[in-house]
Amino acid sequence: MASRVQENTPYHRLGTEQWPGPFSLSNVSTATDDVIARHIQSIDATECDLYSEDGVWIVDFAIIRNQLEIWERLLPRVKMFYAVKTNPNPRLLKYLVNHPMKIGFDCASHTEVAEILSLSVSSDDIIYANPCKAPSHIRYASTKNVKKMTFDNTTELYKIKAHFPDAECILRFKAHDPTPSNNPSEGALYELSKKYGVTIDYSREILLQAKKLGLNVIGLAFHVGSGQRNVRTYTHHIEEARRIWEIAREVGYTFTVLDIGGGFMYSNFEEAASAVNTALDNEFGDMIEQGGIDIVAEPGRYVSAPAFTLVTSVIAMREGKEETGEKRMVYIADGLYSNINAAFWPGELTYPTVVKGRRAYTAKSTLPTSSASSDSGIEVEEEDNGSMDQEGGFSTFMRGGLQEYSVWGPTCDCMDIVIEDAVLPKGIEVGDWFVFKDLGAYSFSMRTTFNGFRTSHKIYYINEGVDIDVI
Repeated sequence: MASRVQENTPYHRLGTEQWPGPFSLSNVSTATDDVIARHIQSIDATECDLYSEDGVWIVDFAIIRNQLEIWERLLPRVKMFYAVKTNPNPRLLKYLVNHPMKIGFDCASHTEVAEILSLSVSSDDIIYANPCKAPSHIRYASTKNVKKMTFDNTTELYKIKAHFPDAECILRFKAHDPTPSNNPSEGALYELSKKYGVTIDYSREILLQAKKLGLNVIGLAFHVGSGQRNVRTYTHHIEEARRIWEIAREVGYTFTVLDIGGGFMYSNFEEAASAVNTALDNEFGDMIEQGGIDIVAEPGRYVSAPAFTLVTSVIAMREGKEETGEKRMVYIADGLYSNINAAFWPGELTYPTVVKGRRAYTAKSTLPTSSASSDSGIEVEEEDNGSMDQEGGFSTFMRGGLQEYSVWGPTCDCMDIVIEDAVLPKGIEVGDWFVFKDLGAYSFSMRTTFNGFRTSHKIYYINEGVDIDVI
């Protein structure tokens, strides 16, 4: 099976003398590491409450603020409509609603629309960005006056005509990458054009049909694919959008909205923003200068991914056999069906680091003898100040020699494997903890209760404007 670990993470080979310590693609603050240390110090598997070994989340709002500031600086002409499906965490949504950027929201279902409306968001700040909607959902949007909605087929036009004739329709088109590559590290993590979007050649026909039905088509939308690593595709799509824009003018429509979709990643955002700005100037500069066009986008992972860190414990081990090449097997409290759904998708998962915890189930185990209460109310061992940089002791990053492991989730499904071939520090034991940073995209929204494992987990919110907050 091919590796599903994010290709930009370090590759640790057997024979390396030292474990290099923490690594992350994001700008995770040291405050996150401090919370990780305090949480791990508070858990003793020999006497902890039910589910205390489960994964916990640390959400750093300083990172979210930073992402929004970068967006506003590099793409000032593009209004953000956050893609709710990426991460519908209620505190995150509330934060975005109240941000001075006046962020809009990309919703794909009745539930998402209703959730955003419940936060007192104006219907004008919602795009119902699903080209294939259930009739009852269209009727619901009509009752709430959520007018902006995408389409890419004539059947959708007939549904809109029947249930919401006053809708402001946005045609979604697809333009394939002009420079395809067989390299899995290039292009999008997920190619969305397989499911949605009309071809450029078909755009005239569908616009003529919309005109015949008397529907109001106000603009165009495209999506370069989720997690797009080839920024040239933004240029190509914007060039093709201008072609369809002129076709619409010939049909009799005067478009006013260009939705450049999502796919933005924080790791290459500066490069992507530069490509978008150049293409907008080249293709739509005249309209932008005259104020005749609204440019919007639907980022998701760009906002949420780097701000969410998962910390989950080792709950079981199986020894490998060197003579047969059998790896040591690590079982952790979260897996494919829970908070690490990212492991299912090639290139989505960042490489974990391992933090030493309280061990009690091996001959080498040593338990702390005393504890003291920290300012946060979490028990902290007197011998350890909680720093992730301190050598030795528990709640520190494991270092030293490396060995091969396979890392598994907690369910009984043999497909619940997080990393099949992992090179990690030697001596991982029950009670240790795995740290997965940059895991905020599609983790909350895709977890399940399969096999009876719960989806409710402790969350530490930091840098939200107050001290550490736990729910």
